[in-house]
Amino acid sequence: MRRFLLAALIATPGFAQEKAPAGPRITAIVPLEVVPGTAVTLRLRGLKLVDTSALEFPDAASRPIVEIKEKKKADLPNGLEAKDAGDTQVEVQLTVPADWQPGTVSFRVITGSESTPVCKLHIVEAAALVEEKEPNGSFREAQPIDFGKIVRGAIKEDKDVDVFKFTGHAKTRIRAGIVAAQHASLLDSTLNLYDAAGHLLATNDDGAIGRDSLLEFSIPAEGTYFLSVTDASDRGGPWSAYELNLKELP
Repeated sequence: MRRFLLAALIATPGFAQEKAPAGPRITAIVPLEVVPGTAVTLRLRGLKLVDTSALEFPDAASRPIVEIKEKKKADLPNGLEAKDAGDTQVEVQLTVPADWQPGTVSFRVITGSESTPVCKLHIVEAAALVEEKEPNGSFREAQPIDFGKIVRGAIKEDKDVDVFKFTGHAKTRIRAGIVAAQHASLLDSTLNLYDAAGHLLATNDDGAIGRDSLLEFSIPAEGTYFLSVTDASDRGGPWSAYELNLKELP
């Protein structure tokens, strides 16, 4: 009888078992990468971050200088819920040690007696980093890029399109990839490859790692080619950062 009553209660609309509140969590980081020996304004978005007291770098060989500048509520981006996008944000002045090597470094946010799951920052040498430059929303305005560089960009507003161009060599295979969601960005990228006449040659929405795009393509002839980066849902904003990587494969 007691089992029957319990089952009936659980099945009744509006009845829910009490759950422990979720802890703090990071949903987005801007920028996604840091350069050794520099100071950067690091912005973190997430859930329950208004009580942030410190940033902890558990596996770093040397500790950065961290100064918390601002903690506040954050507006929700269009079409996203707080559980996915977060509703609080923190601004931190981060002085990066000069001896940090290219790769990634793990960190977490400490909020009172709790902490967020570990996130990663990309460590990039200044010589390898290229800033996206607006306007670059069409083939005519496409930003030239080189193989082996990392383009730091963002889909800055709804329906924004970033277009890049490069010289492709006949019978070579290229790989173009986006790093965004895997390092905490709200961007759900789509990556398209076009020839000089504007014909779509390849496209990718979700690659091997979650929402981040990845495509490989064999270049048929010498010439100019274009890559466009967009959000799959046409959303954009200051938290939709990305890295674009372009490589020639052996």
